[in-house]
Order: sequence, then structure tokens, then C-alpha cells
Amino acid sequence: MATCQRKECTFQWEINNLWYCWLKNGERIKSHTCVLDQLEHTRWSLILYPKGKVTEDHVGLYLRRENDIFGPKIIEVSSQLAILDTGGSFLKVKNMSKHGFSTYSISGIEEFATQDEIFGTEKDEFFPRDTLIVQCTVFIEDEVPIMAKYYTSVTNFKTNLRSFFWNIDGFSNLIPDQRNYFQIENESKKILANFYLVSGLKGEITLEIISLDKSLKCFSFKISVIDSERKKVNFGSHKFFGCDVQGIKRLLISREQLMQNESRYLSNDVLSLFCEYAFSTGVILNVHESCDFGIISPASTKELEENEKKPIISQNELHQTQALVDDLKSIYSDGILCDIELRTSTNTFPAHKTILSARSPVFRRMFTNDMREKNSGHVDITDVEDETVRRMLLYIYADVLEDMQFESASKLYSAADKYAVFSLKERCSCFLKDNVNPTKACDLLILADRHQDGDLKCAVQDYILSHDKEVFGSLEWKDFMATNLQLAADIMYQKVFPS
Repeated sequence: MATCQRKECTFQWEINNLWYCWLKNGERIKSHTCVLDQLEHTRWSLILYPKGKVTEDHVGLYLRRENDIFGPKIIEVSSQLAILDTGGSFLKVKNMSKHGFSTYSISGIEEFATQDEIFGTEKDEFFPRDTLIVQCTVFIEDEVPIMAKYYTSVTNFKTNLRSFFWNIDGFSNLIPDQRNYFQIENESKKILANFYLVSGLKGEITLEIISLDKSLKCFSFKISVIDSERKKVNFGSHKFFGCDVQGIKRLLISREQLMQNESRYLSNDVLSLFCEYAFSTGVILNVHESCDFGIISPASTKELEENEKKPIISQNELHQTQALVDDLKSIYSDGILCDIELRTSTNTFPAHKTILSARSPVFRRMFTNDMREKNSGHVDITDVEDETVRRMLLYIYADVLEDMQFESASKLYSAADKYAVFSLKERCSCFLKDNVNPTKACDLLILADRHQDGDLKCAVQDYILSHDKEVFGSLEWKDFMATNLQLAADIMYQKVFPS
């Protein structure tokens, strides 16, 4: 009897800076959506509840089938969920039995790991370097494995790490309730918080932190004293979330303890502090997944990591590639041997049929089939702005995107979709996902729906649901509900009945 070939896909999800996760019980993060060609072109994602879906003392991990066009109504698959160490070995692994997935259905394990394992005493083992590695293998049972497809996805809790030195002169002369302060700012010179060192009535030295930026979701700090040998002596660290960040008060040390070690801690009557702090304003960035072929196991994962460290392309090859890009860019900018024109309502852009055909199947059909553009010498694209055409041509010739902004990326996304420049469409989509904000979310959802982009649409819906207070309270949402009733209703349905 001939053996069946098992269709199998494995994808790893790296979550960086999870220690700074501000999400509450019942709130989730989602990986990028992967299209699993091996499983009838169905679309899947992983969902993690860092503070638990129901119970607060566990971490929940789930597999979700997303909406797709080509997949079957129901597909039955088995799966294996795991947490890996940096060497690719299993720290925790659980097998899930066969389950029939329809679109938007979800299956997983509510108590996959404990909070103590992920955030407590076993944190360093489960995610050293603040990176949690989750792996899921999806397959059809009772079949023999063949070369599996392997995907990777990365999610970053965007965190700012900073430090400063703080000298308190004349420490022995501090009077009760005297406050010494240090002000911290962001890159744009906006004040984030004030640090206050306060001398108490009973000789206690207290650190108070008053946040002036209400967008802070998580704030952590570590205070060290610089001793006479210029070594850092740790005096404590703390982490705060949400509204607690607005006013923090923590006991550091007693004046008596410092004075008893005056020669070590108070050289020249100066208390020298080294303050390290990290903060997050609630931005989560998803990095687009990559894919490869091969059977993935804990043993082979380490080998993959080692191979990734080796240079794939030599410096000479890189130089030659850049030279080719520069030459193609020069052909475009100098208008050398052009044989076609792209005409907007206000401008004309010379181009080359061969290059346009190589990058766009839409242009290829125009120039190879019996269509008007084949012999006319021009293509009319009056519905696209000049600047968008210029950006699209620069990408087609040189694979370059210049000075992307949200509005220009939205227009370029539409043009890339119309002319089927798929790599450009994907890069614009990634940019839009990473730069969406509460005032732009509605426009981006309309854009995704107009172009029937299920992946982008799901990403925007997830963003809106995780920033519901900011989005639902905006004027943009009020206008959106009046003009896009069905899209708004879909969002509210997902909020009331989360999958």
C-alpha cells in the first residue's frame, strides 16, 4: 500500500520585550497571519494571552484560522504547541488532537504555562534576553511527513531603554522633606516624568516618580549607588503598569545605612546614583513572516540559527547587486531607450515595456495581448497622482521606497494592488500596519476592505479592538459609523463575542 504524504507546516513566533507587556487578563496579542500553502491555502495565526484568557495565574496559547478565500469551509488538522529555549529545545510542549477549523475558529490551551514560569522565578529560562519563542506545528494526521514549510514571525513590544547619572551634593545636610529632582524627556524634548529623591522625617530616603505623560503603559526602573571604587551597587528595581505609573513612591534606603558606610557611598558628601529606566507607550510592532522548506525539530532549530549567522552573500556580490540597482535607476531617471509612457492627468512618465512587464503582470498583459496600450505607445492612468506614479516607478526599477508617510503609503498600496506589483503592495501593507494609530485606523480599515485584503483587514480589526477606548472615542470613529455601518458592526460583534 502506498503511504500518504503528510502536509505539515511549522511556524515560530518570537515575542520580544514581553516582560514589559502591559496587557491585562483577557487581553491578547496575535502573530502575523500565515498563508499555509501546504494546507489548501488556509490562513492561520497564533494568539497569546500573556496575563491569561480567564484565569490570571496562567498564560493561554491558541491557534486560530483566519478568513480566507480559497480554503475549504472546514479543515481538520492536528497541532503541537510549544515554547522553545534559544537553542531550539522544548521547554514546554503540548499536543492537540484533531480539530475541525472553520474560518475565525480558535483552539488552544487556556493553561499552557504558569505566570511564574513566564514572568516570575523561571523567567530567565523561558525567555532569556526578554524573548519568548513560541512554536506551532500544524499537520493532517495519519500521513507520512514530507518536506514541511517553515514560517517565522516576530512581535515587538516597543520599549525605550535609557539611563542617567544623578549626583546629590551635600547629602549629610539634607533636611527632612527636602526634595531633589531629575527630569527625563523623550527624543522630542517632551517631559515624560520627574524623579524626586525625598529625605523623610525618620531618615528614610524615598524615590518618587511623577509621570507627566499619560500615554505610558509600562514603566520600570533600577537604582544603583556608585561606590568609592566606581562600582554599581544595586538598591532595588520596580515595575509599574497603567494608572500606577502616574504616581510611584518607593523606599530606597535609610540615611543611617548610607552614613554608616560613608567612606564607600558618600565620597565628598556626594550620593552618586545610576538610574536605569524603561518605558512603553503601548506600541506593538509585527514584523512580516518569512518562510522556508524543511522539517523543523528542536535539534535542527539550533542548526538553523547557526546558519543564519553565516553570511549568505559576499561583500563583492552585494556591491555587484547595488551596481545593478544603480544602473537600472539611471536608465529610468535618464529616460534611456524608453518605449512607453505612463500618462496621468497632469504629467507623462517615460518607461520601458520590458521592465514594467517583469514587475507587473497587469502591464505584461497590456503589452503582450491585443490591447490598445500595445501599439499606442502610452498607458493612461489618470486615477493615480503624479507622486504616486513616481514612487511606484522608482520601486519597479530600483526596489526603493523613499520617505514613506501614512498617506503616501496608502496611495502607493492602492496603485500596487491595481497593477499587481505584489511585493510593493506587501511592503506598503507592512508599513501601514506598523504605523496605524487611533486616528488612522478607520481609514485603513476602509482601504483594506475596498481592496479585499483579508490579512490587512484582520490586522486593523485587531488594532481597533486592542485600542478600543482611543478609537471609539474619536471623531473619526463617529464619522466611520455613519458611512460604513457594516464594517463598524463587524468590529462591535467581535468586541462583544470575541473568538
